[in-house]
Amino acid sequence: MDAQIGGKGVYAFLNMPASSRQVALGSNFISVVDNDISLAWNNPAALNPKMHNHAFATYNNYVSDINSGYFAYGRDYKKLGTFSMGIMYLDYGKFDGYSPNGISTGTFTVKDQCFQLSWGRQWKEKFRYGASLKYVYSIYESFVSNGISADLSGIYHDTAKQLTITAFARNIGFQAIPYGNTSRQNLPFELAVSFSKKLEHLPFRYNLVLHDLQKPDMRYSIANTGEKDENGNDRIRKMTMGDNILRHLTLGGELNISKNFVLRFGYNHMRRKELTQEQKKGTSGFSWGLGFRISKFHISYGSAAFFPGFSSNQFSLLMNLGEFYKKK
Repeated sequence: MDAQIGGKGVYAFLNMPASSRQVALGSNFISVVDNDISLAWNNPAALNPKMHNHAFATYNNYVSDINSGYFAYGRDYKKLGTFSMGIMYLDYGKFDGYSPNGISTGTFTVKDQCFQLSWGRQWKEKFRYGASLKYVYSIYESFVSNGISADLSGIYHDTAKQLTITAFARNIGFQAIPYGNTSRQNLPFELAVSFSKKLEHLPFRYNLVLHDLQKPDMRYSIANTGEKDENGNDRIRKMTMGDNILRHLTLGGELNISKNFVLRFGYNHMRRKELTQEQKKGTSGFSWGLGFRISKFHISYGSAAFFPGFSSNQFSLLMNLGEFYKKK
């Protein structure tokens, strides 16, 4: 290839992080089993009875006037498993429209939405599995498109060793109605594996992700570098195999300061290499965040640096609605 891998398909917003926790850890693929209902967005196997009657909401001030959000609710049924429903949206703001002759046609909006239904349950002692069905609706001015997507995941969870391993396959589906008279495009299908382990003598959990496994070789060359070799020829810059391997890796960690306060950090090598500037790398690719509990509310914040001088900030709220009921 002779360019960045860029977009991998239509409806790229499906790859947006569903929580500030994911933003802080640098990846959408978190391999953990707890009460965080937002995990079901990409990992339906994480659904478990701890999420019963939990509600979740998040807001992301993404880029410029672009904003996104995700809302979810979970219910557990002993014989059937745990279910969740959710909706994610991405609002690109308002734009000024003009005809080919330069005549103003007024303002228009651009929005993406996805409605999600997820299910997960346990199998034997250490295994969990789950699936999600998603309906995508997208409108760009007068151009409308929709599609169907599905996610599958499986979890191996060893509570004695505090080890969790998860395999993901997401964005399996098709574009039912393309935009205007364009041809149908593929969804951004992805395979990933995530490893998470809590250290025995330290309140710290790390999360290691191997992503984009459906495309092991992501190397490309850059021809127009503006550089010359010793013979005066245009220098072509090529990605090394080591760099290619690192672009498949994302590392994150959670340090539990107390029962009600946690610090998070992450590093996404692909993001750093694709978005950073050669002259000023800054903190591109790095992310951080925190989470704390106040009364019945779990509040978290995540910030990810995309390029020097700009970060995306996301806030999330998780609550157990059952805690608001009066006990008889």
